[in-house]
Amino acid sequence: MKKTMLVAACALAASMAVAHAEWKPEKPVTVIVPYPAGGVTDLVVRVIANDLEPVLGQKVVVVNQPGANGSVGTKAVMDSQKDGYTWLSGGVRDIGTYGVMGMLDTGIKDWNPFVIASIGSILSVNPDTGIDSVQGFVDAVKEQGDSFLVATAGPNSSGGTALGAIAQVAGIDPKQLVYDGGNPAILATVSGEVQATTQLALEQAEMIRAGRLKPLAAIGRTAITLGDQKIHPISDDFPDLPPTENFVGMYLPAGTPPEVVETLSKAWVDVVSNSKDLATLCETRGCGVAPMAPEAAMKAAEPLIAAAAWGLYDRGEAAESPEKFGIMRPAGN
Repeated sequence: MKKTMLVAACALAASMAVAHAEWKPEKPVTVIVPYPAGGVTDLVVRVIANDLEPVLGQKVVVVNQPGANGSVGTKAVMDSQKDGYTWLSGGVRDIGTYGVMGMLDTGIKDWNPFVIASIGSILSVNPDTGIDSVQGFVDAVKEQGDSFLVATAGPNSSGGTALGAIAQVAGIDPKQLVYDGGNPAILATVSGEVQATTQLALEQAEMIRAGRLKPLAAIGRTAITLGDQKIHPISDDFPDLPPTENFVGMYLPAGTPPEVVETLSKAWVDVVSNSKDLATLCETRGCGVAPMAPEAAMKAAEPLIAAAAWGLYDRGEAAESPEKFGIMRPAGN
């Protein structure tokens, strides 16, 4: 009996050791940002990459690899070795809708998501347009047609899905001009190349403070605060607006060694929660600190992805039905 108990105890100890094995990287880790520098993913990821270095004992190198609305950098990570040394970053909606857009054969279930922050979009215009309300924006789109341009980082980006949600509830068909990242879309609006943008608050914050963008509404059901400025939610104008928020984070491909995923999971919530630089960034630029390791992140992401995917499909912007990728239509949609 004692021998049996000893064997069982040893087996349990061995299984626990395997389950809780700590990963110690032997070389720097690379995080691919599939967008240009200066966008929300780039800003948030660089903060957390710096905070992770003491935990991992290695450099965490952030590399911008933009192209094709984020799909170039994403494909590079998909094609890399699944050894824990190459990570992806971006929004859960973007990654979750690449398949329905016909851009990449991947979805959120092909990744281990580590969420950093919740992010929301703002409907803003170039001040020279003279538009000062949501209704003014709607009227301008109807009156000017295709000559009224709205800048986004692509139909399945946060800005693109936010614009689509507005179009759906307002009964308009705005002309979307796609840029290779949120920051270029913001700069195009500021320069007057386009009249409006629906990109993320974090990306717009500095230009709003400088008076070079005029915010009309936070695209969602809650206000967005940028320092002392509170921007009312567009749901005040359109109560039936579908979910538009997004989460930004880092992602390890499915098939990454479990000890890598587990090591990062253990450290994640503490690292993100205690990041002073992230707290400052979110306080001043309108995002929310929202640390989630894979299990919680997946649960939070799935309804947002479903709303985005079916919105794209219903507007005729998707190449494939979300059902093909196991994305069920949200109840009541």
